Amino acid sequence: MTALRPVDLLLVFAMAGVMAGAAAAGRGLRPAPRFADADDPALTARGAVVYAQNCASCHGAHLEGARHWQAVGPDGRAAPPPQNETGHTWMHSDDELFGFVKYSMIDLAAPGYVSPMPAFRGRLTDDDILATIAFIKSRWPVGVRAYQALLNPDYQGMPAAAAADGWSLPADCGYEPNRAVRKPDGSS
Repeated sequence: MTALRPVDLLLVFAMAGVMAGAAAAGRGLRPAPRFADADDPALTARGAVVYAQNCASCHGAHLEGARHWQAVGPDGRAAPPPQNETGHTWMHSDDELFGFVKYSMIDLAAPGYVSPMPAFRGRLTDDDILATIAFIKSRWPVGVRAYQALLNPDYQGMPAAAAADGWSLPADCGYEPNRAVRKPDGSS
Protein backbone atom coordinates (compact mmCIF):
# COMPACT_ATOMS: atom_id res chain seq x y z
CA MET A 1 0.00 0.00 0.00
CA THR A 2 1.30 3.44 -0.94
CA ALA A 3 1.46 6.15 1.72
CA LEU A 4 -0.50 9.33 1.06
CA ARG A 5 1.57 12.32 0.10
CA PRO A 6 0.97 15.59 2.00
CA VAL A 7 -0.80 17.04 -1.04
CA ASP A 8 -3.14 14.03 -1.07
CA LEU A 9 -3.96 14.60 2.61
CA LEU A 10 -4.77 18.24 1.88
CA LEU A 11 -7.13 17.15 -0.88
CA VAL A 12 -8.83 14.64 1.45
CA PHE A 13 -9.33 17.31 4.14
CA ALA A 14 -10.54 19.86 1.59
CA MET A 15 -13.09 17.40 0.20
CA ALA A 16 -14.24 16.54 3.74
CA GLY A 17 -14.74 20.25 4.41
CA VAL A 18 -16.71 20.75 1.22
CA MET A 19 -18.91 17.75 1.99
CA ALA A 20 -19.50 18.93 5.57
CA GLY A 21 -20.41 22.41 4.31
CA ALA A 22 -22.80 20.98 1.75
CA ALA A 23 -24.42 18.79 4.39
CA ALA A 24 -24.85 21.76 6.72
CA ALA A 25 -26.36 23.85 3.92
CA GLY A 26 -28.69 21.00 3.04
CA ARG A 27 -29.95 20.92 6.64
CA GLY A 28 -30.65 24.64 6.50
CA LEU A 29 -28.12 25.52 9.20
CA ARG A 30 -27.62 29.24 9.60
CA PRO A 31 -25.89 31.54 12.04
CA ALA A 32 -27.29 31.75 15.55
CA PRO A 33 -30.21 34.18 15.82
CA ARG A 34 -29.23 37.69 16.78
CA PHE A 35 -30.44 39.28 19.99
CA ALA A 36 -30.66 42.98 20.92
CA ASP A 37 -30.60 43.42 24.71
CA ALA A 38 -32.90 46.33 25.58
CA ASP A 39 -31.86 46.05 29.24
CA ASP A 40 -28.23 46.93 28.49
CA PRO A 41 -27.88 50.70 29.14
CA ALA A 42 -24.64 51.05 27.17
CA LEU A 43 -26.13 49.26 24.18
CA THR A 44 -29.34 51.30 24.20
CA ALA A 45 -27.36 54.55 24.56
CA ARG A 46 -25.28 53.62 21.52
CA GLY A 47 -28.49 52.64 19.69
CA ALA A 48 -30.06 56.03 20.46
CA VAL A 49 -27.17 57.77 18.70
CA VAL A 50 -27.26 55.42 15.70
CA TYR A 51 -31.07 55.77 15.46
CA ALA A 52 -30.88 59.58 15.56
CA GLN A 53 -28.24 59.62 12.82
CA ASN A 54 -29.70 56.97 10.50
CA CYS A 55 -33.37 56.27 11.23
CA ALA A 56 -35.11 59.30 12.75
CA SER A 57 -35.35 61.18 9.46
CA CYS A 58 -37.82 58.55 8.21
CA HIS A 59 -39.20 56.83 11.33
CA GLY A 60 -39.41 59.99 13.46
CA ALA A 61 -37.32 61.39 16.28
CA HIS A 62 -39.75 59.86 18.78
CA LEU A 63 -40.24 56.58 16.83
CA GLU A 64 -43.66 57.86 15.67
CA GLY A 65 -43.30 56.94 11.98
CA ALA A 66 -44.62 58.82 8.98
CA ARG A 67 -48.12 60.21 8.71
CA HIS A 68 -50.46 57.76 6.95
CA TRP A 69 -47.92 54.95 7.38
CA GLN A 70 -50.65 52.31 7.10
CA ALA A 71 -51.52 53.34 3.55
CA VAL A 72 -49.66 52.46 0.38
CA GLY A 73 -49.30 55.41 -1.97
CA PRO A 74 -50.36 55.39 -5.61
CA ASP A 75 -46.74 54.67 -6.53
CA GLY A 76 -46.86 51.43 -4.52
CA ARG A 77 -44.55 52.79 -1.84
CA ALA A 78 -45.32 52.38 1.83
CA ALA A 79 -44.49 55.17 4.26
CA PRO A 80 -42.08 54.35 7.11
CA PRO A 81 -43.99 52.78 10.03
CA PRO A 82 -43.65 53.79 13.67
CA GLN A 83 -41.03 51.97 15.68
CA ASN A 84 -42.94 52.57 18.91
CA GLU A 85 -45.78 50.38 20.21
CA THR A 86 -48.28 51.82 17.71
CA GLY A 87 -46.49 50.19 14.77
CA HIS A 88 -45.77 46.55 14.05
CA THR A 89 -42.02 46.29 14.64
CA TRP A 90 -42.67 44.42 17.88
CA MET A 91 -44.42 41.69 15.90
CA HIS A 92 -41.04 40.45 14.64
CA SER A 93 -38.16 38.64 16.34
CA ASP A 94 -34.84 40.38 16.86
CA ASP A 95 -33.33 38.25 14.11
CA GLU A 96 -36.05 39.27 11.64
CA LEU A 97 -35.61 42.94 12.57
CA PHE A 98 -31.86 42.60 12.10
CA GLY A 99 -32.43 41.22 8.60
CA PHE A 100 -34.90 44.00 7.70
CA VAL A 101 -32.35 46.66 8.68
CA LYS A 102 -29.27 45.00 7.20
CA TYR A 103 -30.76 43.73 3.94
CA SER A 104 -34.00 45.76 3.56
CA MET A 105 -37.35 44.21 2.70
CA ILE A 106 -36.67 43.70 -0.98
CA ASP A 107 -36.48 39.89 -0.81
CA LEU A 108 -39.30 39.57 1.71
CA ALA A 109 -41.95 41.97 0.50
CA ALA A 110 -45.20 40.83 -1.06
CA PRO A 111 -45.52 41.27 -4.84
CA GLY A 112 -46.22 44.89 -5.71
CA TYR A 113 -45.05 46.18 -2.32
CA VAL A 114 -42.32 48.78 -2.66
CA SER A 115 -40.42 49.60 0.49
CA PRO A 116 -38.45 52.82 0.79
CA MET A 117 -36.35 51.12 3.50
CA PRO A 118 -32.73 51.01 2.36
CA ALA A 119 -30.37 48.17 3.18
CA PHE A 120 -27.84 49.27 5.79
CA ARG A 121 -25.30 46.54 5.00
CA GLY A 122 -22.01 48.34 4.54
CA ARG A 123 -23.33 51.51 6.23
CA LEU A 124 -23.88 50.17 9.74
CA THR A 125 -22.00 47.44 11.54
CA ASP A 126 -23.90 44.44 12.88
CA ASP A 127 -23.29 45.79 16.39
CA ASP A 128 -24.76 49.18 15.41
CA ILE A 129 -27.86 47.46 14.01
CA LEU A 130 -28.33 45.44 17.19
CA ALA A 131 -27.80 48.55 19.32
CA THR A 132 -30.47 50.39 17.33
CA ILE A 133 -32.94 47.52 17.76
CA ALA A 134 -32.15 47.44 21.50
CA PHE A 135 -32.82 51.18 21.74
CA ILE A 136 -36.16 50.85 19.94
CA LYS A 137 -37.23 47.94 22.16
CA SER A 138 -36.22 49.85 25.29
CA ARG A 139 -38.89 52.45 24.49
CA TRP A 140 -41.77 49.92 24.37
CA PRO A 141 -44.16 49.26 27.26
CA VAL A 142 -43.68 46.02 29.23
CA GLY A 143 -46.52 44.18 27.50
CA VAL A 144 -45.17 44.94 24.04
CA ARG A 145 -41.66 43.88 25.07
CA ALA A 146 -43.05 40.67 26.61
CA TYR A 147 -44.94 39.79 23.43
CA GLN A 148 -41.90 40.48 21.25
CA ALA A 149 -39.65 38.40 23.54
CA LEU A 150 -41.96 35.42 22.93
CA LEU A 151 -40.86 35.56 19.29
CA ASN A 152 -37.17 35.21 20.15
CA PRO A 153 -35.47 31.86 20.83
CA ASP A 154 -35.67 30.98 24.53
CA TYR A 155 -37.79 34.13 24.99
CA GLN A 156 -34.67 36.29 24.96
CA GLY A 157 -35.47 39.83 25.97
CA MET A 158 -38.30 39.00 28.36
CA PRO A 159 -38.31 42.10 30.59
CA ALA A 160 -37.87 41.51 34.32
CA ALA A 161 -40.96 43.67 34.86
CA ALA A 162 -43.02 40.99 33.10
CA ALA A 163 -42.92 39.02 36.35
CA ALA A 164 -44.94 41.76 38.08
CA ASP A 165 -48.64 42.47 37.90
CA GLY A 166 -50.14 45.56 36.30
CA TRP A 167 -49.41 45.08 32.62
CA SER A 168 -51.09 43.30 29.75
CA LEU A 169 -50.29 42.15 26.26
CA PRO A 170 -51.17 44.59 23.48
CA ALA A 171 -54.77 44.37 22.34
CA ASP A 172 -53.68 43.69 18.77
CA CYS A 173 -50.87 41.25 19.50
CA GLY A 174 -50.24 38.96 16.61
CA TYR A 175 -52.17 41.15 14.18
CA GLU A 176 -50.09 42.45 11.30
CA PRO A 177 -51.83 45.61 10.02
CA ASN A 178 -53.01 45.64 6.43
CA ARG A 179 -51.99 48.68 4.48
CA ALA A 180 -54.78 50.30 2.53
CA VAL A 181 -53.90 51.48 -0.95
CA ARG A 182 -54.18 55.26 -1.24
CA LYS A 183 -55.53 56.80 -4.41
CA PRO A 184 -53.59 59.56 -6.21
CA ASP A 185 -55.86 62.15 -4.56
CA GLY A 186 -54.73 60.88 -1.12
CA SER A 187 -57.99 59.14 -0.21
CA SER A 188 -58.23 55.47 0.73
